[in-house]
Amino acid sequence: MKYFDLHCDTLYECYEMQKQLRENDLFIDRSKVGGYDEYVQFFALFCGALPPEPIPGRRSLTSLPETERLDAMLQTAREQFLQNRDWLYQCFCAEDLQNPERRGRAAAFLSIEGAELLSTEQHLQRAYDAGVRMVTLSWNGANQYACGAAADNSAGLTARGRALVHELVRMGVIIDVSHLSDAGFWEVCVETEAPFVASHSNSRTVCPHRRNLTDLQFQELIRRGGLVGINLYNNFLQEDNRQAALTDAVRHIEHFCALGGRDILAIGADFDGCDSLPDGIETAADMARLAEILLRLNYPQSTVDGLFYDNAAHFIHRML
Repeated sequence: MKYFDLHCDTLYECYEMQKQLRENDLFIDRSKVGGYDEYVQFFALFCGALPPEPIPGRRSLTSLPETERLDAMLQTAREQFLQNRDWLYQCFCAEDLQNPERRGRAAAFLSIEGAELLSTEQHLQRAYDAGVRMVTLSWNGANQYACGAAADNSAGLTARGRALVHELVRMGVIIDVSHLSDAGFWEVCVETEAPFVASHSNSRTVCPHRRNLTDLQFQELIRRGGLVGINLYNNFLQEDNRQAALTDAVRHIEHFCALGGRDILAIGADFDGCDSLPDGIETAADMARLAEILLRLNYPQSTVDGLFYDNAAHFIHRML
């Protein structure tokens, strides 16, 4: 089985909790993804939140001066990718996925979750040079560029945010609207006709959480040839405070397919970025269980392959 995932926070956990990507008790490490025929992962450099159990002598990302946070995350990525180069190959463009040097190794792209990491133009250039190829304009709160849905769904982009949209498009960096407010989503649509992604977002019709996409937003992503990654976070899958099941993820997939979006669906599981996943998913190794359920429901193999790998791969080849 091939598996392409648009979003995880594993590098942030490695930074905050001083863990290693090679072997850990997180959702992703070498052994947990080693069973896939192909594995491609966008590793997010997260803007930061206070860890639940700070390590003595370790400064949380949010305790660092704003100008130092990006460098701390980039250094973590450099160290972890270097230490794991025997099984993990960093990609800077779509052609790297076919590079003979990658043969037999998983592929890693970098993204940024929360553009507050990009406090200056110099930070943006450093991020790009280090391989960052996708950027969410906000996390949960408001920053100098945009407002997150968790803070105010009616507040959109700032003047700096509109300029950032144009600069990201010019540089060839993919815009990610997950976490962005509703107003911000539509202002991005005004600023650019470029395809963009919602790397880890579900359907608000199926689960009415403000972080999920409305049907109109999803249809706009279809219109412009974007990409949407199904998020496995319990609270974005169902609304009644019960433990989610994989069938809840299927409901979101079915709804998006019914809207005509089969070819823009992917996976953005949010591993190591959420504290509650559906029954049956203990680590990234378990994603085949979702594929098996879809096949038992008579989804064509081509649809399942598209969801788990092909749609994301085709999008990356178009955009990068």
